[in-house]
Amino acid sequence: MTATVTNFTPSGAVACALCAREAFFQARVEWAAGRERVRRRSNACASHVIESIQLLRAWGHDSELTGGWLTVLAIDPYAMPRLAALGIADPGFVFYSARLMAHGAARRREEVGGNG
Repeated sequence: MTATVTNFTPSGAVACALCAREAFFQARVEWAAGRERVRRRSNACASHVIESIQLLRAWGHDSELTGGWLTVLAIDPYAMPRLAALGIADPGFVFYSARLMAHGAARRREEVGGNG
């Protein structure tokens, strides 16, 4: 089940989760949980997008979400309320996507701090 976007008014723009400015970015973590895809997302302005990414990555790591992906989208904060009302779930342009946690040997190297 897709989480709904909660920080906007029907006539206004989507706001940053950390301040009152318009959110031009959305960072989200996605992972398979049984048959459904589960998401956790954060809308952010340009000043807070890195902080949102770091918070979601830390949350995913602490939750041990192996197989999860971190995706960052550019969004139009003024179009999101209209698109949500139409049932469009992915209202942005994906410009970054990466695995949330490394698997196997790569993960062990990261934990130890080695490169080889």
